[in-house]
Amino acid sequence: MSNDSNFQPYTPQLGIVGSSYQLQMGKVNKFWAVRLVKGKDVLASKVFKDQPDPEELPLNNQITGWILSVLAIPNLNTYQIQKTVGFIRQKAQTVMEDQELKRQSGGKDESRDAKLEKVPDDVQVKRPQVQGWVKEEPTQVAPVSDEVVTQSPGLASSNQAITGYSTGTVESLKAQSLPEIPKGEGFVPQPFSYRARGVSANIAQVGDGISGGGTSKMNHMEIRLAALEKRVTKLEFENMELKDALNR
Repeated sequence: MSNDSNFQPYTPQLGIVGSSYQLQMGKVNKFWAVRLVKGKDVLASKVFKDQPDPEELPLNNQITGWILSVLAIPNLNTYQIQKTVGFIRQKAQTVMEDQELKRQSGGKDESRDAKLEKVPDDVQVKRPQVQGWVKEEPTQVAPVSDEVVTQSPGLASSNQAITGYSTGTVESLKAQSLPEIPKGEGFVPQPFSYRARGVSANIAQVGDGISGGGTSKMNHMEIRLAALEKRVTKLEFENMELKDALNR
């Protein structure tokens, strides 16, 4: 056998009953192989390279047919050859399954036995020392509003304990004297939307009676009137806020 040096035995040499020959099964590279041995001499060998699946064992009939073609012995008991072939196939199958199981569980037993070494208590772990310093900025917290004090006294007290700020009371706000907004004689506040519609209607009426030459003057008057309305509206809104704060 030209590939005897690459033959990996899977079974021991098993004798054929009624003869002086022995059979042995193994692998050459990844293919199954059978060799016929007499004593220490290898008489013949067969590598089953034509198998559809190299991992699949050759059939009993394939091995038996090859042995009969090699051994030209009259009155050779075919049944004894098949019996010997069945034994070596079963042994090869067992060895292959054991190897596959060992391959799948490779390293698990060693990993279970591994244990971590305990660091002695007197050993100090060296950590890198941080150099420099960090400047801490003071945290600025806005004081709690009086509205929060009125609606949720518990929250206001907890915030005061955390921030250190005290809040003024509502009575102090009512005691303050707020300046009054001067009003013109006969001035009656009106909603902004209503006054805006009235002014727009007046401007439209005036614009119908002005010729094309007075358009620029009319635009200037509209701009001034819009600015005055905006200022009056702002003052009215501030006045309403102050009155609402005093009436609380």
